[in-house]
Amino acid sequence: MESTGFEEYRVEPMEITREFTVADQTREVVVTNQVAEYDKAAEILGERIQASLFVALSTPAVEIAEQTFNPVGELSTRELARRMLSQYDGISNLQSDGEETVTVLGTDTTVGLFTADATVTEGVTVEIRLHVSEAVRAGGDFVVTVGAYPTRLSGQADDVRTMMRSVTHDGG
Repeated sequence: MESTGFEEYRVEPMEITREFTVADQTREVVVTNQVAEYDKAAEILGERIQASLFVALSTPAVEIAEQTFNPVGELSTRELARRMLSQYDGISNLQSDGEETVTVLGTDTTVGLFTADATVTEGVTVEIRLHVSEAVRAGGDFVVTVGAYPTRLSGQADDVRTMMRSVTHDGG
């Protein structure tokens, strides 16, 4: 969304293979998540870094015999934050810092607020603020949104909320 200063960084599929057992039958299921990353870049010591990041993840609900097997729909914002942060190196010390409600895909959604420490380049660590939405059901998918930025950058929370409210979902 142009007014926020975020620019598309990358949009790509991420395949995950899992085995599920239902009624003594084991099935291998391949799901394709869609990950869209947007960022505000900054240059520090000649190196491009992501000063602020916004991620929208769309993941299939995976329903077999009327049971949903994608745990994303049941995870707390803290567990979602942990899982999302595991994709990025150099982030530690996740701390809860309250919650708020933001409309995502037309649904009032709980957004967990967190702080963490992020190593942005060798020897440089900053405190970051995270906004992590609960999963919102969109057709056959769940959608989770995450915004992250250094706590010292003012105005970023409003931009993250605007990005969350602006998410669209075509599939599912």
